[in-house]
Amino acid sequence: MAEPMPQGTDDKALDLRARATTRRSPVPLLAPRAIAIVGAMQHHGDAGYEMVRALCEYGYRGRVHPVLESGVPVSGVPGHRALCDLPGPVDLLVIAGPSGQAAEVLRDAGKSGIPYAMVLGAAGARRGRELARVAREHGVHLLGPGCFGLLNTDPRVRLNATLSRTHPTPGGLALAAQSSAAGVALLEHVARDGCGVASFVPLGDAPDCGLIDFWCDDPHTRAVALYLNSPADHAAFARAAFRLSARKPVLTIAGGHPRTVPLCTPAGIVRATGLDELADAARMLVDQPLPSGNRIAVVGNAGGLAEIAAGAAEAYGFALPDPAGAHPMSLGPDATPPEIAEAVEAVACGGGADIVLAMIVGTRTNVPAAMMTALADVLDDHPRLTAAVVLTGGPDDVHRAGARAVPVYREHDRAIRALAHAHRYTTWRRALPRD
Repeated sequence: MAEPMPQGTDDKALDLRARATTRRSPVPLLAPRAIAIVGAMQHHGDAGYEMVRALCEYGYRGRVHPVLESGVPVSGVPGHRALCDLPGPVDLLVIAGPSGQAAEVLRDAGKSGIPYAMVLGAAGARRGRELARVAREHGVHLLGPGCFGLLNTDPRVRLNATLSRTHPTPGGLALAAQSSAAGVALLEHVARDGCGVASFVPLGDAPDCGLIDFWCDDPHTRAVALYLNSPADHAAFARAAFRLSARKPVLTIAGGHPRTVPLCTPAGIVRATGLDELADAARMLVDQPLPSGNRIAVVGNAGGLAEIAAGAAEAYGFALPDPAGAHPMSLGPDATPPEIAEAVEAVACGGGADIVLAMIVGTRTNVPAAMMTALADVLDDHPRLTAAVVLTGGPDDVHRAGARAVPVYREHDRAIRALAHAHRYTTWRRALPRD
């Protein structure tokens, strides 16, 4: 049975006090003034060496301090022999060496007043418990062992403290995962599908609810995607996730700990069955206005494919506009870009649809790029209309259309499923009691 959402006065007061003390705590993590890297960094391919390179190549705005016994420069960055030798305060320590040395480094971090430490290398369960204990004793917030890294695309920060080859486009989706492998896959999928990323955070064994509160108020974060094995405190997580979902969409992948799963529905969390589904839904929820209703108009040159899409939409609970009209509206394969634009404009202005799904099929006798440009111009003129585009037979690298970044999908079922997630989330949010 799901954990209850906060309803009583005492619970609300408790939540407010918790937020007041934790809401700013992630700032040194996501926007560190300086980062120290300790560990293997003698050669190309060493984790510490590649971490220094990643920070510098991405244009990190803070200071980078490699710490190694020799104190020699690393990838052109001046080195230091010990944490106590650093010239100023450090907000984040990255431990990229053997896990057997991590406990001693964490003790030094505590003595140096470093608030956050991230351990990249894997460690066994007993070693992990030891590191967690040492970190607590010395006042260090520990991420890992086994972390994949940390990312913040904010141009004022430009933090790429990861070992990933993926460089996502800046955008509004915050990502977080307890599993390092899941985090790598999550970042790769959303980047490949053209979803802009605000940040990526490794959660560790005990996700900090203060991070959720930070996302609530962060203007750069418009939606959050989580992969959780199990939060340590389910009741606290339920309250924090509820607060966040009431303001911004929260997505997760089905599975994980049994107690985590029942929290999703009452907390308004969008549950996807896999990474592609999560990325598809995220693209819709990050950049598009929430649907004002369930009426969907299918427009384009897709012929029989549009009929199939209309049937799929009805199966997901959408309603087609007035049956007296031609819905879906297929203009045929010979339709010109102006004709398609005019049809979408008529739907947008007609007031009979809450959502428009434009379906374009490219052939040797038409120009998909011209049709996409015409569509984008119309959709940009109607920024409050929820929209998606399906492009078949066109370039594979087209992921969005127009200045409002309307998501472009390769298959109609992926687009409709993403729209269904957006509609269900909207229905849940509108049912919340007003303050």
